[in-house]
Amino acid sequence: MELNAFITTAHRRQARWLSATCLLLWGCGACAADPVTVKSHPHLASQAITKIAIAPFHVVKAKKGISLAFRTSPPADLANPQIHQALGSVSGSSIPGRSRPVQVSVPDSVPDMIRHMVYSQLRLKPRIQVIPPESVGQILDSPEGSAQARNSRESVRLLGERLGVDAVLEGVVRVYREREGTKFAAHPAAVGFEIRLVGTKDGKVLWVGDYFEEQKPLTHDFKGFLERGGTFVTAEELARTGVGRVLKSLPLGTD
Repeated sequence: MELNAFITTAHRRQARWLSATCLLLWGCGACAADPVTVKSHPHLASQAITKIAIAPFHVVKAKKGISLAFRTSPPADLANPQIHQALGSVSGSSIPGRSRPVQVSVPDSVPDMIRHMVYSQLRLKPRIQVIPPESVGQILDSPEGSAQARNSRESVRLLGERLGVDAVLEGVVRVYREREGTKFAAHPAAVGFEIRLVGTKDGKVLWVGDYFEEQKPLTHDFKGFLERGGTFVTAEELARTGVGRVLKSLPLGTD
């Protein structure tokens, strides 16, 4: 009996210790920096945007096709000047967790993959009509569209005229690093991209959503790690989560 009582007491102490540890880790995870940063133009609320198109996404490139340095702010010459004029920089040091320079290559297929993720999720929003990417491609691949392809503002204007859309979503991918290892033991995936909502009438940037996340292990993000099934996810899974979180902050198609 005494041995059983000792074992029971030891188990209770172990359970209490585990509970306390879990609560501590959960609290630490709750304090993790939000991977989504959003800025809206003051006039966005008064905009009657019911029909939008999604332009092709691109990779922000530095030297030799390498994407922008991982967890760093973009050089001034790579940033869209319209964003700075309308909203101020959304990609500078104010975004948490961007301090160490690591360069990674973004596969050519990734921008289009993320663009289709955006389309698939955005078309589910009520009271908003989203033009299929194929229809957008037909306009931009036309002789007139090809001539204006290097000018983002002119491309937005053209899509507005030809498709009758109120705004265009543009996107850039900065980081796409695949998981190295298995879902139980890995160097985690990292994904970073930015989506901009541009009005077709005046070319103003009305909204910007920026996402950057490097999945943290259990000891650094207890809550987030459990939300992903207690495993290290792939970059594609991380990107899909990021698209959902960014679009949740996009004030379109809701009351």
